[in-house]
Amino acid sequence: MEALGLIIAGVCIASAAMAVGIGGGILWTPLLILAYGLTPQEAVATSLMIQVVGMGSGTLAYMKAKLTQVKLSLVFFCAALPGVIIGGFLSVHLSQDAVQMMLGVMAMTVAVLFVAGQDQFSEGGNYAPDRRNIGKLLPIPAFFGFMMGTLSVGIGEWLVPALRQRLHLEMRQAIGTVIPVMFLLAICASLVHWSQSDSLHLNYFAYGGIGTFVGGQIGPRISQRIDERILKQSFIYLMTLIGIHMIFQAI
Repeated sequence: MEALGLIIAGVCIASAAMAVGIGGGILWTPLLILAYGLTPQEAVATSLMIQVVGMGSGTLAYMKAKLTQVKLSLVFFCAALPGVIIGGFLSVHLSQDAVQMMLGVMAMTVAVLFVAGQDQFSEGGNYAPDRRNIGKLLPIPAFFGFMMGTLSVGIGEWLVPALRQRLHLEMRQAIGTVIPVMFLLAICASLVHWSQSDSLHLNYFAYGGIGTFVGGQIGPRISQRIDERILKQSFIYLMTLIGIHMIFQAI
């Protein structure tokens, strides 16, 4: 039952994460703490390991669909990498309540920002690089790379709205550009956490990884087949529910 539960959770979490461009860690970390009794440090490390599989699967699907701005993804990866490494080494000092409260506050903030953002994007997915606008976005992956290394949360929650509002990418293209960034960062963050972990829950990784690989293929197909407005609303509702639940658990 434990294995089946992790596989099903992997399919559901990865499908949702790949469809709306969020990091699965914002769901995996609390699940592993609350349902499977892992410590925050174990949950973060295991979550990152599982995300490598899911994000890798999603990256292949989005690149196959030609929805990834590869050069832009590499720029954001380089900006986020130092923060991921630093956050990974500092994560061992966080308590369970602190992890849950931080996750909840971040999720609620994302929902509010996404509601408030303008709903403009280029038609037909046309994208003209603008170095000035790209440069203004670099502090986002730089800071939230640190949060990813610390809490296993993704940077997509913050980059997807920014790519839509500042660079006017379509939702699908914004998600397709961010997923490869989180895939590469999850690999790096996992290596940092592995170096500090006394026990690796490889069984959770194996079962969760199976589910996330499947979900990583389902999510991109969902994002390409449903209306963009529904994608945005789903993103907002999901973040709000996660935020409320995490804050409630931490109090």
